[in-house]
Parts: sequence; structure tokens; C-alpha cells
Amino acid sequence: MEFCDNCGTLVPAGREIGECEQCGAELDLTDKKPPQTDGGATTPTPSTKLEELPTTSSGSVKKEDAMEWLENRERPSSAELRQAVLEKPNDFTGSTFPTDISTVRLTGDPQFIETVAGLFTWIVGMEDYSRRVEINLKETEDKETGEQTGNYALYLSVAERG
Repeated sequence: MEFCDNCGTLVPAGREIGECEQCGAELDLTDKKPPQTDGGATTPTPSTKLEELPTTSSGSVKKEDAMEWLENRERPSSAELRQAVLEKPNDFTGSTFPTDISTVRLTGDPQFIETVAGLFTWIVGMEDYSRRVEINLKETEDKETGEQTGNYALYLSVAERG
């Protein structure tokens, strides 16, 4: 998938040169290189600072390193946000947890959820003819008693339309 570098809109498959249908910016995707392959398997190369962080034997990043990484994040542009989302394929079943499908999960009291959810309003704009936004917002339940907790969970993701 390719996106307009200016506005983040999905570029129709096969289009390499022209104008973005959304913002009119010039498109030139001919310089974008496919991932290197090694005998048919993609060779992963770290492309983010996150992938370069040292981990413990259990796979966790130490708090000091994680805090420094978080502190050094810059606010992404709209285009960068849209380009970062990996959609759930239309025929997908099962848990998304072990996959690279992009999902936002927030849990907490109503004030926290309502405040932080404002950071994700851009996801609503991703819904179009080829994608749909999946949203699940519900009050959480105590697993032991089955009673409502007064806290909420918000799950957001983007999926291909069927």
C-alpha cells in the first residue's frame, strides 16, 4: 500500500505518478523500493528507533530506555499517522495480538478515556470506500464478580472492506 506523502490518503493500486485525488499533491512513487528479499523471505531491517532499543532476556525494554525513547518522539503529521496504520485484512479471523495489525487499546476511568480518545479522532477519517473503522467502546466488567466497574475500554482499528 502506498500513501500520499502530503495528506496520507491511500493511493489507488498501480498508480505511481500523477496527482493525489484528495489534496492534489504531486505523486511520484517510482523511487519507492520494495523490501529486500533473501530466497523468497523478507529480510527484516530495523527501520525505527523502537526496534533498536535493547531488551531484557524476557523481551522487555528497560524503563529508563523506554522513557527516553518516549520523551524523544515527535508529534507525527496526519500523513505519518495514516501511513503507520496496518489494516486488518477482510478475511482475517482470530486474535490480532500476535500480528502486525494496528490496534489502539485504552482502558481507564471515563475522564481518562474521554480525554485521551481525542488524540485518535484522525482514525475516524480513515473510513472510506476501501476501509472501515472498527470501534468497541464499553464499560468494563470485573471478571470475578461479573459486576460493572465504572471504568471503560476503547478499542480502535482499521479493516479492509469486504
